[in-house]
Amino acid sequence: MIGPDPYSFRALWRHYRTCRRNKRATKNALAFEIDAEAGLLALQGELRARTYRPGPSICFLSGGPKPREVFAAGFRDRIVHHLLVAHQERVFEPRFIHDSFACRRGKGTLAASDRLMCQLRRVTANGRRAAWALKLDVASFFPSIHKETLYAILTRYIQNPELRWLTRVVLFQDPTASYRFRSRRHGVPPPGTPGYPVAAAKSLFGKENARGLPIGNLTSQFWANVYLNDLDQFVKRSLGCRHYVRYVDDMVLLANDPADLVRARDAIATFLRVHLRLALRAGPSEPFLVGRGIEFVGWKTWWDRRLARRRTVGNLSMRLDAFARAAVRSAHGGAARRIALGTARAAARVERLRATLASYSGHLRHGAAFGDWDRAWRRYGWLGALFARRGWQVAARWPPRPLARAGRFSEQYWQLVRRAGPRCLVFCQVGRYVEFRGPQRRTAERVLGLATTHFARAGYGLAVGFPGWLARRYEARALARGHAVAVVRETGERPGGCHGRRPVALLVPEGDPAMIGRAST
Repeated sequence: MIGPDPYSFRALWRHYRTCRRNKRATKNALAFEIDAEAGLLALQGELRARTYRPGPSICFLSGGPKPREVFAAGFRDRIVHHLLVAHQERVFEPRFIHDSFACRRGKGTLAASDRLMCQLRRVTANGRRAAWALKLDVASFFPSIHKETLYAILTRYIQNPELRWLTRVVLFQDPTASYRFRSRRHGVPPPGTPGYPVAAAKSLFGKENARGLPIGNLTSQFWANVYLNDLDQFVKRSLGCRHYVRYVDDMVLLANDPADLVRARDAIATFLRVHLRLALRAGPSEPFLVGRGIEFVGWKTWWDRRLARRRTVGNLSMRLDAFARAAVRSAHGGAARRIALGTARAAARVERLRATLASYSGHLRHGAAFGDWDRAWRRYGWLGALFARRGWQVAARWPPRPLARAGRFSEQYWQLVRRAGPRCLVFCQVGRYVEFRGPQRRTAERVLGLATTHFARAGYGLAVGFPGWLARRYEARALARGHAVAVVRETGERPGGCHGRRPVALLVPEGDPAMIGRAST
């Protein structure tokens, strides 16, 4: 039940905190947070007086082989979107079928793939019976949603007049009437011009605000489920399709008789055209044997296994190639590759790559894709020197900030050596010298040919080293013998009488690309 005041300050505050989650460092969130209470009170007053109007959006093109036109609402408007969806979820969530998996709590692409595998096991009797699959999707789904039809579906179940008013305000706001264009690509013409890289059918421009929901808003994702829920009910109740899975506008139907799928396809096409004013994507949509595998939500799926799509693995290689072009440089006459670590920009770039690897690891580990994952680490040998890997787990090796909190040199040095791994020498600056201690001393004696110096300092009984001006010579010697080199420099900070230190560069030999990666697993 919806209370008498859907715009209470408690609700606005709760949705404000949800909205800023994982986005607190963005400019819009920080600007609103300067005086969040006053901003929420002003927003509450506008909602109660029915004077609220959405502000301008930010339009940009998403990356990938097919650019997508995204309209992102302002931070203030996103709070309203969270409030509106929270109220409408209570109404529509019990009406959704179990096999709809987009933008729902406890659902998602992995749950959709799991459900497809479960249904494949049922329809094939664990591979003992022939079965057919049919893949369907809606042509230009988000830009083709008819707003009046969607509003009629929403108001069929929403009785609160305040929520009806707010739904109409948000739904019929025209993002193309007030926006700020932002593009990462140079030379992209403004939206609506002939050279605009988004096809007219997939753009909101030229729709006269009669069709289209902006990709990028929470309301758009939720309302897409509401819009196609009538189709879900038709497929399950009227057509009686037991094996059916939908993620946004991608649908998979399974049956033991291909004729059943052909009849279902024709009925779905008619229902979309008549009731939802949509159309199926043009092109072949014939039933096929499930033994070929079904490409769905990023996986090629069979009843007993799933493999990552080639595009997914190719996108990982593209990300690694892009990092290599931006951050990996040739060094020592082509005998090594050098990765800068010492600047804030370099540290941020490495952290973004670590987050990317963690994301792909979290995705690929759910299928038979460890071979693809391992080949990526063997192909890009510098990855093993830059990150620590154990199976699917990825961790940063080198601290992004100076090791200034460790008051003693031994504490700093132990942190660095522990991160380095067995095939990496830490060239640690100590005044005018580069020194090796503890477990690295014997490696430096063997690889670099250094003699032990008998003095005790910083918690280690013995040390070896050389003057700093000979560093390049010994770097070349270490690289020639298949060892990576982490170059550590002193900083100006002296928190406890000891200089802070930080890694400034990583040198990886050009030899066997799998050498460093194999040692770090």
